[in-house]
Amino acid sequence: MKQATKFLMSSAMMLTIGLLSFTNVHAQENKADLAEVKVAVAAAGNVYLTFDDGPNNATSQTLISNLKNAGCYQATLFVWGNKIANNQSAWNAYLNSGFSLQNHSWTHSQMGSWSYQQVYNDFQKCNQVIQNAGKPKPTKVRLPYLYNNNTITQACSALGLSIVTPTVYTSDWEGASTETIINSCNNLKAGGNPLMHDSYQNTLRALPTVVNNLKNRGFGFAQY
Repeated sequence: MKQATKFLMSSAMMLTIGLLSFTNVHAQENKADLAEVKVAVAAAGNVYLTFDDGPNNATSQTLISNLKNAGCYQATLFVWGNKIANNQSAWNAYLNSGFSLQNHSWTHSQMGSWSYQQVYNDFQKCNQVIQNAGKPKPTKVRLPYLYNNNTITQACSALGLSIVTPTVYTSDWEGASTETIINSCNNLKAGGNPLMHDSYQNTLRALPTVVNNLKNRGFGFAQY
């Protein structure tokens, strides 16, 4: 009887040791898998989701909510300065979003024939309204209509504004479908930014899928 008891106790101990070893091995494997995932994410890098032409009372809050609900907490909003007065609720949403507020000019005009001082004053006025709201001085600018010349470059440089050129064009301003916008953003590479706008419903509808697709490719999100 005593021998049988000793045998059972010995067997139980061996089983326990085996289970512990099995558990430890799988715990290490899980840690290794997690480390590989983290390395993959780090290797993919970040993208910059950017939106021009806001604030807009009809779309801004939804844009911000759609991004955050999908897991994107960093984005860049290029502010069209003289729209603020008539879009106060959207402007408040911008200010409370935690996103980066950068310069998209005051009047969003075609500046090809403007003097240096006209260009300077326009961008400076947009800078000032952002700073007056308690936000950092902008360091980036998206040029109206993406038009540039030496005068514009010099004025932006004097204001400390680096020009952000899109790397992907979604054509949302031309009525692109939600699917087209999603497919365009699938072409983003590390460090890239898409030309999107805070004003189009198809863009709003595309955002959850855009964010999820980028996350599935291992990208993180950054803002200027």
